[in-house]
Amino acid sequence: MLYSIGGHILSITGQSDVLTAAQIPGMEIFACPESFDADVFVELDADIPAPSHCHWLHRFDMGNGTAECLFGIDTEGVYHHTFGDNYRLRFDCRRPNLVQCSHIGDPIVLRYVLWTAYSLAGLWLNTLPIHSSTVVNSGRAVLCLGESGTGKSTHTKLWLRHIAGSYLLNDDSPIVRVEHDGVWVYGSPWSGKTPCFRQERLPIAALLRLEQRPQNSIRKLAIVEAFTALQPSCPPALAHDEQCMDRLVAFVSEVIKRVPVYRLGCLPDADAARLSHRTIFEQP
Repeated sequence: MLYSIGGHILSITGQSDVLTAAQIPGMEIFACPESFDADVFVELDADIPAPSHCHWLHRFDMGNGTAECLFGIDTEGVYHHTFGDNYRLRFDCRRPNLVQCSHIGDPIVLRYVLWTAYSLAGLWLNTLPIHSSTVVNSGRAVLCLGESGTGKSTHTKLWLRHIAGSYLLNDDSPIVRVEHDGVWVYGSPWSGKTPCFRQERLPIAALLRLEQRPQNSIRKLAIVEAFTALQPSCPPALAHDEQCMDRLVAFVSEVIKRVPVYRLGCLPDADAARLSHRTIFEQP
């Protein structure tokens, strides 16, 4: 199966897991004709032995509380992800267009594993999923950043209600890509609990880091502040390896050079949406 995600053509091959992947909600929106040439290859149902002598760099939860995951690198420089006791992913940056995954079977786990595979391959293509809720107005996108529970989805919903012409692009992991003509955001098949799957490519008007405050205020961030506002919204495992972090720093630096970044202290009200919209779209 071929999928166009973030402007890259993914070839997903394997046996039963290919059909499982095709049935994940949202994936069908990104399917593309077999005549397209792939530039990223994800091999499912691969035989991946448990790595020996692996330096585990990061432990984390898959997100639904069902499995402890590990990210590490072996003595040959090959990256490994484990998802619970049974599922594995292998990525060799000497072949950065190929990611191998063991048999998964569980569509919930496979959805997360495919997101992880895309994150690793994308890092070598100046492309990353960014944890954000993304709203579109006047043909440009605003990515609302913040830790879980800070009100990203609440703020974009306020745009939908109170800012005419707004619509949601993605509510969890849109794809940001640095290209020769600017920084663009794409819809993706990973949208959290909100089923919002759009095959669209849009210029980014701004990045908006949200913080809950007793009153609404907004200010544009300087470069160092902008970096610390965006970097935590990138896939977290990447920050635990030196080579990945070097590429991550280059990616974030390029984004914030081209896109304004704001910090919004806000209440969950219509005035917060009007303030952020006015600042981003109406000020010279």
